[in-house]
Amino acid sequence: MSRWLYYLLVLAVIAPLIDLIWGPQQVTAIFVFSALGMIPLAALIGRATENLEYHVGPIAGGLLNASFGNAPEIIIGIAAMQNGLITVVKASITGSIISNSLLVLGSSLALGGWRWGKQYFSARDAGQYSTMMVLAVAGLLIPSTTIFVVKDSGHIQTISIAISIILLVVYVMYLAFHVFHIRSQRRHRGEQEKTTDEELPEVEALKAEAQNPPKLWISVLLLLVATIGATINSELLVSSIEPVTHQFGWSQVFIGLVIIPIVSNATEHSSALVIALRDRVDLSMAITAGSSIQVATFVAPVLVLVSLFFPTRLNLVFQPLELAILGLATILFPLVSLDGESTWLEGIQLMAVYLMACVVFFFVPG
Repeated sequence: MSRWLYYLLVLAVIAPLIDLIWGPQQVTAIFVFSALGMIPLAALIGRATENLEYHVGPIAGGLLNASFGNAPEIIIGIAAMQNGLITVVKASITGSIISNSLLVLGSSLALGGWRWGKQYFSARDAGQYSTMMVLAVAGLLIPSTTIFVVKDSGHIQTISIAISIILLVVYVMYLAFHVFHIRSQRRHRGEQEKTTDEELPEVEALKAEAQNPPKLWISVLLLLVATIGATINSELLVSSIEPVTHQFGWSQVFIGLVIIPIVSNATEHSSALVIALRDRVDLSMAITAGSSIQVATFVAPVLVLVSLFFPTRLNLVFQPLELAILGLATILFPLVSLDGESTWLEGIQLMAVYLMACVVFFFVPG
């Protein structure tokens, strides 16, 4: 975790202090600072789960990363469901996938290509990510098309629950594949690749960290504090959404599709950009694709199942506009990665599609 993110942790206490001292009248300030406060808190949660992996092993560590790595999205989603903002929850799910596939990947390819010219990666690995992304988006698309045939809302909810369980099972298998298969492949790599990897600064830092892993109680305490802080800021953020939309004329769809995904995934976004500037665009693609897959196959199903405990249930039926742009993002990813190389122009093209979507989202009423 970068030093500047520790400094940004100050932002995580500003919104609660404003709410405590001045009350909810300062709704704009609460909205801004609670959103900004989620950035370092999300980074701290990710850091704590990585530290815990040294103590619990790769399998449990993978499950921890799956559970807490997406904690900000889940916490914000639960807070929104408590306030009956189902539109915001659905928009944040699709918005996270769209922003990862278009904005983050596009900016990574653009910056990396601008610095290094053409960048190369494994088309085979990218193909695996593409297949998983198509499967994940299919889990969101199928229930949405079902409403044209099945009119009963109870049946739609049952279909959403069943598909959520299937997606979770697939995600567990996806985790198992990466824990066992990918680690086995890395263990049997040639000496030439090992030498190349050792020259990377981030790999050297990870090795040094592995030799002196942080204490277990410190990691658990960091995770607990960060989760509590994220919960408090999420509640303040969600409670200020409706007043802010009335004050500025924004729609809840725009906030859910654009603003919330950016702040909740800011740490992963910055990591993908930094790695691309180091000419490791393959890792940037892994981060963006992996995050999109996690949202579709883990976050969305978990929120559907958690909503069963709330008066207003969440289903996997999304608006046609969201599905259209989500489908475009899913199609563009394999097209960009088909040849195993990328340029800055491809990154600009992905970002252009995202900006066009943002323009449309801004004017969507709601």
